[in-house]
Amino acid sequence: MRVVYSLALAAYLFGTALPACAQSASNLYLLNCWGCHGSHGEGIKGTAPPLIGLGDFLKASGGRAYLIEVPGVSLSALNDAQIATVMNWVLDNMSADHSFAPYTADEVHRLRATRLTELSKTRRALLDQLLAMKIRTAAK
Repeated sequence: MRVVYSLALAAYLFGTALPACAQSASNLYLLNCWGCHGSHGEGIKGTAPPLIGLGDFLKASGGRAYLIEVPGVSLSALNDAQIATVMNWVLDNMSADHSFAPYTADEVHRLRATRLTELSKTRRALLDQLLAMKIRTAAK
C-alpha cells in the first residue's frame, strides 16, 4: 500500500506517468475513489453516497448516464478509458448483479460531456424509480 502511495506522490510531484500496476482497476479506485467512498464502497454520510448496489441504477431510466455524469466522475482527472475501467470494476465488485453491459471509453466520453445541474433532484428521481420498480425497498 505504501508503495502505491509513494508512486502516486512521485508521479504528482515529478509529472511522470504511473507504472502499469498503478493503472489496475483496483488501484484506480484506491487512488481516486477510496477517500470519499471508502475501501468497500460504504460511502460517507452527507459527503459521498455508498457504491454498494450501484448496479441498481443501471435498471432505472437515465441511471446509466447518471453514474458517469455525477461531478466526481465527469470532472475526474482520469481519462475516459480509466473511468470506464474503474466504473466497471466498481459495478462488478460492489453490486450483486454482474450482468451489466460494461462501459466503454467512447460511451464515457459522450456521457461525461453532460453536466448535471440538479444532482440531488436527479438522484432522488432515480431512487424513486427504483422504489417503484421494487428494486430498492428504501431510499439510500
